[in-house]
Amino acid sequence: MTSDPLRTLEALRPDAGAGELWPQHLQAAARARILATTTEPAPAPRPRRRVGAVCLAAALLTAGGLGVAAAAGMMPAAFTDHYSHWRNPPEPGTPAVDPAAAARIGSVPGPDGTVFSVMVAPGADGMRCVTSVFETVASAALPGPDEFIDLGNRCRQGPEDWGALGDGAGTFVVGGYGESLGGVPISRGWTYDAAAGTAVRAEIRTNTGQVLPTILADGSFFGWYPTPTAGSPRPVLTGYAVDGTIVDSFEIG
Repeated sequence: MTSDPLRTLEALRPDAGAGELWPQHLQAAARARILATTTEPAPAPRPRRRVGAVCLAAALLTAGGLGVAAAAGMMPAAFTDHYSHWRNPPEPGTPAVDPAAAARIGSVPGPDGTVFSVMVAPGADGMRCVTSVFETVASAALPGPDEFIDLGNRCRQGPEDWGALGDGAGTFVVGGYGESLGGVPISRGWTYDAAAGTAVRAEIRTNTGQVLPTILADGSFFGWYPTPTAGSPRPVLTGYAVDGTIVDSFEIG
């Protein structure tokens, strides 16, 4: 064994007669096959990942586009038609409000299996319109009411914290006049809204001990209560601060 590479190669050189073991016509055929294989261009690799990413992006854009389009028309026509007057404010220069822009601020159980909800629609320059409704359970599952009773609505500008707890409290009788939702008659009761002041939560307690929740929206508490029996004490609204302490209590109705 030698460490000289030239001597090693010389020792491995085949005998002069070794070529006879591989005839010329077979050598020519082999060379032709080798040349045909090496000169044919290989197909370009398919960019599988990139195509997949493009398809995924297209799918996301399509889904997003459909979502936006659906959201733009999701507010039921029953709601937008009923509050179409928000688009035409009575005072010149007052910003219009599109009822289709309304959002459900909150919902609580209402009378006779209904749902009490508050909707707020924002406008330009701090204008907003607010309404409370009784609606069916199926309606409450939608972005906006489609089967409901209007319990009163208002539009205004200015700050939300416009008064102390209970300021401007107003009540509105509802039910007992043949109104119904989903074929179910609505019992006679009262709805209200009252300034929240510094309170962040409030509840109504009736003379029977029933405690009913409220909804805080646009600086006011909204809610309802059943009509008290004749001669019984009026319901009491109690407001609570962030730390849970009582801000104030007062009779309502």
